Amino acid sequence: MESYVDKSRVSIRPIYKPLAKDMIEKNHYSGRLSSCRYPLGVFYQTDNQHQFFDESEEKLIGVACYGFPVGRRVVGSIFKEAIIENKNVLELTRLFIHDGYGKNIESHVISASFKWMKQYAPNIKVLISYADPEQSHDGAIYQATNWIYQGCGDFQLAPTFSLKVNEDDDWMHSRSFGKRFLVEERS
Repeated sequence: MESYVDKSRVSIRPIYKPLAKDMIEKNHYSGRLSSCRYPLGVFYQTDNQHQFFDESEEKLIGVACYGFPVGRRVVGSIFKEAIIENKNVLELTRLFIHDGYGKNIESHVISASFKWMKQYAPNIKVLISYADPEQSHDGAIYQATNWIYQGCGDFQLAPTFSLKVNEDDDWMHSRSFGKRFLVEERS
């Protein structure tokens, strides 16, 4: 039986975007880094002593990336009146944590990222995220950290799907499809 994460051993802090990109490309099911304004590394304090410093070693075990939402109308879909501007909204675009660090580590990291945002990005007023039903994600982790779940309803105006344009191409998620071809079409 897997135990809960030892919260005293987990911390988050900003990391360089190329490091976050590398971790996402190698480990996240999407294989791609999306919009990323704040790449936050997830660190785990090990039992090993650091070779040069008198402290425990830390291991980078994951990353949480927050970026500006791709959809320009996201604020209008949340608020009927323009009380928040797009610049005050971030999306949790990617979350990856290696297995084996406790069954509630994702919700702990998301909670810690809320506290980090409050301290270091006080202009951000709204955080959003999307669960990918194509990957059997149902938003349970978000709901566990008190996000407001809005579901899909009986239909979706923009259904999610993946496709290959050419046989040699990688699979492309539907959210990337329109952006790629609208940009190419305008060129």
